[in-house]
Parts: sequence; structure tokens; C-alpha cells
Amino acid sequence: MIQLENMSGLYKRERGVEAYYPMRVLIVKEASGFLCMNSGDYELRPGRVFFIPEEGIIRLEANIQSAYWLSFTSYLFLEFLQQHPDPQAKNLFLTLSYKDLDQNKLARTISVVEQLNKDLKLKKDMNFLAQYIYLFLGYASGLDVMMKVLTPDEMQQLLRFRAILEQYFRTERTTGFYAEGMGMSAKRLNTFLENILGKNLLTIIRERLVREAEELLINSEYSIAEISENLGYGRVAAFNATYKKYKGISVAEFMQGAKIEN
Repeated sequence: MIQLENMSGLYKRERGVEAYYPMRVLIVKEASGFLCMNSGDYELRPGRVFFIPEEGIIRLEANIQSAYWLSFTSYLFLEFLQQHPDPQAKNLFLTLSYKDLDQNKLARTISVVEQLNKDLKLKKDMNFLAQYIYLFLGYASGLDVMMKVLTPDEMQQLLRFRAILEQYFRTERTTGFYAEGMGMSAKRLNTFLENILGKNLLTIIRERLVREAEELLINSEYSIAEISENLGYGRVAAFNATYKKYKGISVAEFMQGAKIEN
């Protein structure tokens, strides 16, 4: 479901770059030259991350000192979209696009990629490895934040937390539950999350619930009452009040805006 390769050396456009899976990303650490597609030639620069659509052969005319070639299944991207229902996420692979990361962001991104590479070689559980893809896509695309370069231990803790969160955010809201799952105190968990993500646990849960609600409102046939019940809000009034407090608009206003965009 995930392919990751280190790239270095001279590449000529006569030969295409193969990928095992349809969703393709090129992370440039240090290189010069061009990424070539039918739509045109795109300059390689240090810190540039390319998000490449499924269709089209990729060719390189480049001198690469260090880069990473990542591909993964459409299923993992769909799972990522469930966490990020906004148009920016959905359009990430619609056409070839790229993000230019500064040195700090590039260092954080590379730390995620290198740790993924190690855990792929260790053949860790795919549900765990998938969290790397969600973390990488969210941060490299600018949809999520990561406050610092992570040590291997911090990376493991963050991915473990994300796996627990994705499994239980609909039903579990207490700091104690997540702290127990992480094997640490509630205070230590919140300190860890503040340092890494700049948010405490309750804020993270609230944001995840809102994203899930928006995904269901847009892409499911559930009623507002059913969504409210499924996400643990109980009464529709409680769901509406929480949503408006967090987003600044009502559920009805959000749905109207979504219809206009579509």
C-alpha cells in the first residue's frame, strides 16, 4: 500500500519514473533540473514537494543529490480526505501541484519520511504506517501544523496517539482515556501535544469531530439528527450550538455554502 524510495544520481527524460501505486509524491531535498509531464516541465528546487495526479508518465531531466519518491494507494488518500473534507485537500492530486517548504518545514517533513522508511523496512502494521501518510500529507500540503522536528520516540508517540484518536474520537472525549492508552499522565499528554501540534487534547478532539461532521453533512445521506447522535452530541440543538461556537457559522449556513461551491 506504500512505496518509498531514496533517489539520487543523474536522470534523463527518455526513461519514465515507475511507481507501484497511483498516488505519487516527489519530495526534493537537494536537486536541480526538471520534472517532466505532458502538461509541461516543472523546476526541481530544494524543499519542493510535488503532488502528482494518477494519470500521466513522470520523467526527470535532473541531477538529484537527495530526494524521496513516495507512492501509495487511493484508499489511503480517501482515508485522509475523511479527516480533511475541505476543497484544498480534495484538489491536492487533481492536477500536478507543488508546495515549497522552508528549511524548518522541510526538516520536519524529512524526519517523517525517514522514520516511515525505517518502519516500512521493519514491516510494521499497515494501520500504523498509514498514519505517516496522513501526517505527511497534512503537514506538507499546509493543512496541518507540526511545531518541531520530531525525534524517533516523539514520532512513535504521535503516530500512536493519532491511531487511538481515529479509532475512538466519536465516543471518547476524556483526557484520561487517551492518556491511559498512551501510557502517560493527562498532564504529560497535553504537554506533548502542545509541543508537537500546538493544541491540547480537547481542541484536537473537537476539531476532528467538526471535520467528521462536515464530511458526513456533505457526502452522506444521514440527517443532522443522525449525525448528531453518531458523533455523541445527542440533541441536534447541542450539535448546532457546538458547531456554531467553533466555526462561527451555523450548520445550515455551512451546508448552504457547500452547495454553492459544488
